[in-house]
Amino acid sequence: MRRMFYISWVIVVLFATAAFCEVFKYDARGRRDPFVPLIGQDKVTVAGLSEITSVEDIKLEGIAIGAKGKKTAIINGEIVKVGAKTGEVEIKSIDHKSVILTISGKEYKVSLSEEGGPKSE
Repeated sequence: MRRMFYISWVIVVLFATAAFCEVFKYDARGRRDPFVPLIGQDKVTVAGLSEITSVEDIKLEGIAIGAKGKKTAIINGEIVKVGAKTGEVEIKSIDHKSVILTISGKEYKVSLSEEGGPKSE
């Protein structure tokens, strides 16, 4: 009973906090937005995994390894684990510097960006 009370209280606090959260919108006032990258603006970006049709659409943004060795990757803004399948993309494996995935049944290895830019095989 006491546990149920605490869970209810947490839910109420979360909803109350969300109601008072303010969305920040940057007002450039005619100046360049500092949050927009200077390079790569012309490239059309694909949001999410469901819109990926080729390896060029993939942006490997990061890889995280949890305390128990569980590996996750951030691809096009989405957190994915091994075995995840969305649209034409399936994550086969994740290591410290790269992700092996399939797009429409063809396997690719995408590495984290280095000084020379992103690498894919």
